[in-house]
Amino acid sequence: MSIRWFGGRAARHDTAGYPAAARTLIGNVHLAWLCGDWPDSQITTVQGAHRAVAVLGRARCEPRILQQWAEHGVLDSAVSAFAGAYTVVEVTEHATVVLTDPGWVQPLYTAATADGSPLWGSSSLALAALIGADVDQVWLGQHLRPGHDEGLGGEGEQRSAFDGVTSVPPGTRLTVTPSGTTSRPLAHTATSAAITGPAAGLRAALQGAVAAIAEGSTAEGVVAADCSGGLDSTSLAMLLAQHRPAREDVLGDVLAVTVHPAGITAGGDLDYARAAVDDACAALAGQGRRLEHLLCPLTDHHVPYSRMLELAPATDEPAPSTIAIARFDAELALLAGRGAGDLVTGDGGDTLLGPQPGYLPDLAACPPLRSQTELVRHALGWARLRRTAVWPLLARARATARRGGASETDRTRAAMRVVARTARADAQITEQRHGISLHNPFTDPAVVDAALRQPGPLRAGPGDYKPLLRHAMTGLLPEAVPARRTKGDFTPDQYRGLRAHLDALTELVGGALAARGLIDPGRYRALLARAAAGAPGVGFHQLNPVLATEVWLRGIAHTPAVARWATPTGHQESELTTSSPRSKEQR
Repeated sequence: MSIRWFGGRAARHDTAGYPAAARTLIGNVHLAWLCGDWPDSQITTVQGAHRAVAVLGRARCEPRILQQWAEHGVLDSAVSAFAGAYTVVEVTEHATVVLTDPGWVQPLYTAATADGSPLWGSSSLALAALIGADVDQVWLGQHLRPGHDEGLGGEGEQRSAFDGVTSVPPGTRLTVTPSGTTSRPLAHTATSAAITGPAAGLRAALQGAVAAIAEGSTAEGVVAADCSGGLDSTSLAMLLAQHRPAREDVLGDVLAVTVHPAGITAGGDLDYARAAVDDACAALAGQGRRLEHLLCPLTDHHVPYSRMLELAPATDEPAPSTIAIARFDAELALLAGRGAGDLVTGDGGDTLLGPQPGYLPDLAACPPLRSQTELVRHALGWARLRRTAVWPLLARARATARRGGASETDRTRAAMRVVARTARADAQITEQRHGISLHNPFTDPAVVDAALRQPGPLRAGPGDYKPLLRHAMTGLLPEAVPARRTKGDFTPDQYRGLRAHLDALTELVGGALAARGLIDPGRYRALLARAAAGAPGVGFHQLNPVLATEVWLRGIAHTPAVARWATPTGHQESELTTSSPRSKEQR
């Protein structure tokens, strides 16, 4: 299956080219197009007298508001008008205006053709293919450094993974004309205020995000959700079952899928997931809504590092699921066989709602005695939780406070945007391999806004596990799930996979990254050997980014171009390159 993306250009004449196999998004195919197999539920368009407007992505669109935009133009507040995560495109005779999603769930990029005509699109890989761009060496170097994403998402131009392809920041108004592109931050990106309190606001935001999926999929489609038995994914699975429109003709209209070791059918995650599904099925009885618990058994063929080069298609950047792609693909194949068109996951829930001490500098920066007392109390809690001394935590918090900088809320919002942007690569895997749309509601702007209204000490403190989400889900889950304090640990699986595939991984680190001078292959071969032997001081965070990036580089080097130019008659446009992104060894 081909990659899904949308984009356009500012053409100086109607005969300017557009990608092969593209179809019209709105107005003229020369100006705005769709590529790939898009579900109808993710495309909403309206035509006015002087402009056409499209909403792309998960949105519960209101026809009245769309008509207002078509008649009077699209305001900055359009990005928060509906529940979900989406991009708004407005095409007039003089310009194309694109309002980018504030959460970075749908990244957007710009480039220019050989004749200087501006291009924009939702896939950096596709734009790179159209202009014949190589991978950006500087971006690669940043990507391989820990914390490389911390500064991304600000105003101004940003790098993408490809030379000549620029990442448009989230929450931007991009204007494209034949003379070039201009952009500015949206004047208003905040979502509506919480209904009564933080927990109620989060519940309402999650319901809106999930309802956009449950109600938006095709009438014949089956919708699925990860259901690990943990709080994040299980909450979303139960919300999905509640908001799926009632039907009488499809058994298992909502699938709650739990992966587990083959041959083990009880204990751990399975028991928690089974309790949640059983409870939900009892609540849904007689409502015309059906929830089926689908088990996905995993064998030694699905351990981490298995079949990475075989299963990972070309994507905009290295996908988070690369290391565990054999496991991921097994779940997707099972769902595709059951007719699922959408998959909901809990990705982002830990970053947004999980315990983390990042708010300690905020407390340290507040002079009142009450704040300093609270700082000491929370630092002691984190020290006990981590079984370490409290004084280093206090010292770091106070040193960070003296330096100043972004608050915990701002840092968490930026981190959530990075989670959302990188998850787009995982979505490109699900779309290309199985035609399934991937959704991560915790990354939706309204959900992030609702969660971050609760201060860090109350949302992510050491004394209680995800209290905001637990309170938001009151009455939805059986008591055992919100009371859970542990999660399934896949570290043993990583060691098994590393040992099983050590020879192949040792060869992998001597590839494209080493040829570009970005890693020392000898160092990483030694790290792999030490990790496989269980030596202390070697973490998977040192190895996995390098291995995933190497797989990604090889994938784009050996995959046919995901986009090429075509004239209206289907022939290639001679004045524009049709190359795929190149690696150094190809040039």
